[in-house]
Amino acid sequence: MIRRRVVWAVALSGLLLVVGVSAWAGEEGRKGNTPEAAVPPHAPPLLVAGTLISPPTRIALIVILDEQGKATGERKLHEGEDVNGYRIARIHQDMVYFERDGRTFPIRVGNNRQPVPTTINVVTPYERKKDKPANLVPPPDDIEDIKKQTETFVERLRESPEFQKGLEEMRRRLRERSEAPRASP
Repeated sequence: MIRRRVVWAVALSGLLLVVGVSAWAGEEGRKGNTPEAAVPPHAPPLLVAGTLISPPTRIALIVILDEQGKATGERKLHEGEDVNGYRIARIHQDMVYFERDGRTFPIRVGNNRQPVPTTINVVTPYERKKDKPANLVPPPDDIEDIKKQTETFVERLRESPEFQKGLEEMRRRLRERSEAPRASP
């Protein structure tokens, strides 16, 4: 459970961001760059401090804001419940969707009520260009000698008592693991 201090800290951070951006926009004379300009009309005066999803339970931690954007309270709500006349339609990990009068208002977790982007960038997976053939390495000329050397090496391993001792130890451990009772989840 998120402590009240964390909720207040998130709410205060959001408020400071809105105030700072508003002050900057006021100095520059550009009202279009403020978060308020990006918020759709009649957006809920709410801040989503976090979500808790543990199927089938979905909970949103909501901070209720007044007209000045100051936090006046916080609530823990489930999908379908109402807050200030807005019904929580869906709760996702990073977004909560509110509904009122047939309109949907998405609010990002920890964000200043900015709407969801309307475009989705499609990412195409990497595809290998087949204009170049694969480089195959031909076998060496002395492949028969290499095979004989490999066979000799394997025979020496089989005859080595140290190697056989290590091999038996590994087999014993594997048997112990397969015979040991497994803990059920």
